[in-house]
Amino acid sequence: MNASSSASAPEGRWIRRAWGRLRHWNHRWTVLIVAFALLALLPILYPSPYTISVFLFYIPWYLAMAQSWNISGGYSGQLSFGHWGLLGVGAYTTAILAVTYHWDVVTAMLMAAVVTFLLGLLIGYIGSGLRGAYFAIATLAAAALMQLVMLNWQSVTLGSLGFPIFFILISPSDLYYGALAVAVVATLMVYAISRSRIGLAFEAIRENEDVAIATGVYARGYKALAFGLSASIMGPVGGLYAFASHYIDPSSAFNIIYNLQIILMVVVGGRGKVLGPMVAAVFFAWVFEVALTSFNVYNYLITGVVIFVAVLLLPRGIFGFRGMPKVLQF
Repeated sequence: MNASSSASAPEGRWIRRAWGRLRHWNHRWTVLIVAFALLALLPILYPSPYTISVFLFYIPWYLAMAQSWNISGGYSGQLSFGHWGLLGVGAYTTAILAVTYHWDVVTAMLMAAVVTFLLGLLIGYIGSGLRGAYFAIATLAAAALMQLVMLNWQSVTLGSLGFPIFFILISPSDLYYGALAVAVVATLMVYAISRSRIGLAFEAIRENEDVAIATGVYARGYKALAFGLSASIMGPVGGLYAFASHYIDPSSAFNIIYNLQIILMVVVGGRGKVLGPMVAAVFFAWVFEVALTSFNVYNYLITGVVIFVAVLLLPRGIFGFRGMPKVLQF
């Protein structure tokens, strides 16, 4: 009797320990896992290469960009209008390394992340003394400078002739899952920041930078770090754009419209949130592509109306309503 009870004791403790962990399981992880599982199923449900390349690919692609801007604009309060420049730098860096120097595609995109991270650190550190509209103008000027460099560096980028990427063929499904992988990394980065001391420092700077400095927060370093982390996502995102387009030039790779679109996604989804920008990115990615492909003549009209209605009806973000379950308010 004693032997059986002693044998069952470790098993009972293991069951109680597992049940305790299950009770304290953070259900926000469940929401994220389910959301990305649904996104992973889309190419299986809609396997047409045309559907994947024209519609589905841009869902995780926009999602990654929205979470990228969310780090700097949502958490640290740096209103960046320069992410379109980082996108172009990422596209050119990946394309040049993969085509000219025959690097592996994944390695080229990782190097693009390093390049944009360092570039973001530099811009964030130099512009850390600026706030609000002044910082936004500075990032806009930095992005325009990046575009001019790529336009005039003809020996490497071929300038206005454009840079062809026809010799590297990647299937639409591989491009989709590549974009989804970047979106997962970006979302996990945002989630980790939201639950860390670094995130608290970012939020303190966003709410009141002077008070944050007075309490000992090194604002200049944290703002540079926030912009660097945000910029690092734009490198592989730009690389994915290059491979999906098969051809880039300074006017297509550097497009300020993308910057305005991702700002909209974060504002409607909720600045400094994780789930809200995800939902907004999925919705607006669908709206942008449907308006572009099905109603090309009225593309900007339809997009503008949808944006106006969304901002009017959702001033606090998608999950800003009272009574919304707490598991969704993160």
